[in-house]
Amino acid sequence: MNLVDRYVASIRRNLPGDRAEDIAAELRDLLASRIEDREAALDRPLNGDETKAVLRDFGHPLVVAARYRKQQWLIGPDVFPFYLSVLRIVLAILALVFVVVAAVNLLFHGDHLLRALAGALGGLWMSALINVANVTIVFVILERMGFPADHLRKWDPGQLADVKDKQPGPWESAIEVALGIAFLLWWTGLVHLPFGAGGPSFRIEPAPIFTQLYWPILTLVAARLVHSLIQGLRPRWWRLRMLVGAATAVGGIALLALIYRAGRWAIVVPNGMPADKAAELQNSLNLSLSIAIVVIAIVWSVQCLLGFYRLWRRGRFQPIPA
Repeated sequence: MNLVDRYVASIRRNLPGDRAEDIAAELRDLLASRIEDREAALDRPLNGDETKAVLRDFGHPLVVAARYRKQQWLIGPDVFPFYLSVLRIVLAILALVFVVVAAVNLLFHGDHLLRALAGALGGLWMSALINVANVTIVFVILERMGFPADHLRKWDPGQLADVKDKQPGPWESAIEVALGIAFLLWWTGLVHLPFGAGGPSFRIEPAPIFTQLYWPILTLVAARLVHSLIQGLRPRWWRLRMLVGAATAVGGIALLALIYRAGRWAIVVPNGMPADKAAELQNSLNLSLSIAIVVIAIVWSVQCLLGFYRLWRRGRFQPIPA
């Protein structure tokens, strides 16, 4: 058996069974034609090395055989951008958990910086592998079901963002959505962070004001998540997006005012810690939280005013149908 026969036989082993013979015959004729053309150009038969060069240019047997298969990838090029967007959100959530876990270990468990980072990283890499694998499996199944192809055929070019609209980058959008999803999962108790709120000699509990405002906070975060999704999926709905953004900013400021009036947001329960030390820690925590609440209120107030101004300006001077 000559080199060409061995090459075609190697390809044939990886071809679809019902078409293998026909494709192998077609490839054999194509290779014979190429070799004849090369021999005509040289005016002599090809030697072994020259025949190898022709086959090498034709392609590796596995690559050539893959050209005749209907499915050559787990996730096709049309679906891959959506897969990548979902992965960004998942990785952003994992990064958020990593930062929170490391910060808690550093501040409350008395860990050294490197020990806190190592402890958080210990479970992060395995979580990342598992979640990336799960997302990949879901998209592979969707690819086989044909769902992405059906969705792509129905997309509406009229929903593309206006040229003058400032759109967030892919990581910015992913982080916004990830923060909203992560908070909702934690707030509703569906996901518990892998650490205790406190240290070996004390426990930190939220003040009663957060229980009283459970539903308003849940509604506000859910509305903000809707705003982020509209911005990414329906950018032409600018009126709705700006109204939801302004409404959530106003609602957030109102909630911050109610939370601030409570005067206490964290309770330190001693568990071996002296009572005076626990009271001192509680006062420090609440002082830090009061400063944070004021800063957030100022930022949200500015965003709210800017949102109303942009909504008025666009509606007044640049009317665009939603």
